[in-house]
Amino acid sequence: MNMKVMLVAVFLLSLAVSPAPARELPDEGVSLYCRTLLEQINLYRQDNGLNPLRFDAHLNHLAKNHSFAMFQQKRMSHNKFDERFERSGSRLCVENVGWNYSTPLKQFDGWRGSSGHDQNMLKDGVSKVGIAEVGNYVTFFACK
Repeated sequence: MNMKVMLVAVFLLSLAVSPAPARELPDEGVSLYCRTLLEQINLYRQDNGLNPLRFDAHLNHLAKNHSFAMFQQKRMSHNKFDERFERSGSRLCVENVGWNYSTPLKQFDGWRGSSGHDQNMLKDGVSKVGIAEVGNYVTFFACK
């Protein structure tokens, strides 16, 4: 086997044994507000002995659509959560929504101060997340 064929074979084998998650979003594809909010949530989860969440392109799309719908309706809601849950393809999802927090840290503090929202951020078993802000409306949608 010549060297060129061997290098191609090794390269293809390395792709086969260590594929990157297909739907994971690089941080560059997410707004600074959303990245900062996730960093704060992950620090909080770490302090509570939980795994960090990672951005997922599909969940981010679902979160963005919901934030946009709230922005259009000019009201915060969990409308069509069941549809987002079904479309996620997961067996476990949680959602927080927010409105009119000027910084991601204020949004985090608002959720942390509410028992239901706090439980969602600390949900054991979720590992991927979509976070989107449209106008002043924010959706956090995390799934297993």
